[in-house]
Amino acid sequence: MTLTETITRMADRLGTEPGEEYRNPAVFDGHLRIYPTLACNLRCAYCVNEAMGCRPHRHPHRHPLAGPQAWAEAINREGRHVVFTGGEPFLYPGLAEVINALRPELRVRVYSNFCLDLSDQLARIARPVHFFVSWHPQQRADREVFLRNLMLMRDRGRFTADIHAIDAVETAPALADDIAHFARHGFAIAMDSDQRGFAGAGQGLCRPAACAKTLYLIAPDGSRFQCVSRLVRNDRPMENMLAGPLGPAAAVSECPDFGNCAPCDALGETTMAVF
Repeated sequence: MTLTETITRMADRLGTEPGEEYRNPAVFDGHLRIYPTLACNLRCAYCVNEAMGCRPHRHPHRHPLAGPQAWAEAINREGRHVVFTGGEPFLYPGLAEVINALRPELRVRVYSNFCLDLSDQLARIARPVHFFVSWHPQQRADREVFLRNLMLMRDRGRFTADIHAIDAVETAPALADDIAHFARHGFAIAMDSDQRGFAGAGQGLCRPAACAKTLYLIAPDGSRFQCVSRLVRNDRPMENMLAGPLGPAAAVSECPDFGNCAPCDALGETTMAVF
């Protein structure tokens, strides 16, 4: 069913037309976004996985974890570039094994907070990887561990990275000093905006919406979800990537939970008609 058909059906049933629309014109890049684990060593107030709103969400670590061989076989079968995110992907046992087993023409990207000792895991990765590294000073993570990981990554020669911090009220007290510290060692930290301003996130009242997204979001057990909120809550899974081929990238659904979105659910190729 198309988004227009879904909006029409909802309007007929609810007796009203949508009053708001959220649209992100970004074009889907074709990448698989895989959450090998939702476990994380940090608990950031602005984390998109923690900022659910009006309904209690299931514990985010209850997805069973798939094995490295299953991931590698499924990703190679799909033949799509991949982004590993989370949670903290380096908490997933076997991340390096998955990465090394992927077809060489597939690009690999990894989101990480780089606050664990990664010396062994970075040494085991034998192919090019682009890292999206985030610094979270309000957690008082050890910035020397973070810096040592950046240096190891740089010295390996096969890795590239974008390094950023979040421009949030919680980061302000320590961020300027930390940025200066990393700059003295040759690492520039870019600033990303706080995503909690999205009106669909963290609300006290949920409203119905028609939601269309073009994206592949894959949970730790291989299940695909339409949005991050559903993935974290383990709510309304779609097909399972480990059991067979993925369906079309575009997904349209009626949703009763606008207001319980994750802050990043408006990102990517997205249209929401809110009633």
